[in-house]
Amino acid sequence: MDYYVGNGVYDYLIECNHREDFFWTSGNMWLLTYGNEDYEPKVVTVASENELGIRTTEAERAGVDVAKKVTEGTGIPVNFIRFAPERRIENVQYWEPGMKAIPEISSNDLKKRFIQYGLRMNQLMAQKSINDKSSSPYHDWQRSNMGSSVIVADIDLLRFDGQNPTEILELKRSYIAMEEWEPYRQDYKNFFLLSKLARKRDLDFYIVYNHRTKNPFYDDISRLKIFEFDHRTATYCRLLGYRTIQQFADTTKGEEE
Repeated sequence: MDYYVGNGVYDYLIECNHREDFFWTSGNMWLLTYGNEDYEPKVVTVASENELGIRTTEAERAGVDVAKKVTEGTGIPVNFIRFAPERRIENVQYWEPGMKAIPEISSNDLKKRFIQYGLRMNQLMAQKSINDKSSSPYHDWQRSNMGSSVIVADIDLLRFDGQNPTEILELKRSYIAMEEWEPYRQDYKNFFLLSKLARKRDLDFYIVYNHRTKNPFYDDISRLKIFEFDHRTATYCRLLGYRTIQQFADTTKGEEE
């Protein structure tokens, strides 16, 4: 099954001259950050939906390499999880640095692996994100087993300067008019987590919004609304301005349209 398809920002970046300056996962792979109740990032995970036992794919290897670059020098560990498509998770393949193979482990053992990173799990099932229209078996497992005390945030998009990451970018879109939309307060826990991850690596963290229409369905990326989010400042979230998609591809901090 394919998830989260049809993102206009990704579609533009694939074709633009700055493609090599960006990294994102799509289809059946996710780059996830897990944090504790204080929004401290504890592990960055590459989760891949694929048949168990096959050789690692180029996309999986690239995902792990990028996760290592994002956490370089921070002390935050990285791991890799592969789960079988369209079936309830009982076993997964699991890897972390120092392991020479990618063994198959049970669901309970996977939970123990996350606990070792300092994540305290409770019995309250985590709520499904309001933006999460499609769930993979892994995301269902995550909500059922980790509980509400573990904060989980997808890394939607990364900007690079050569081999070095410079920005974590959260992509948002809805039917709300461009001038009226602001980041939802209920998402702030994820933003705190991503902001803390970014600053540990000396990266910037931005929220990027585009408008879309319902009928006909149209993902309008011609104009983007940019917010800067920094957990260290008195006002966590501030409007940075508006950019055309071309300006955004050049630089998040570019001249306003």
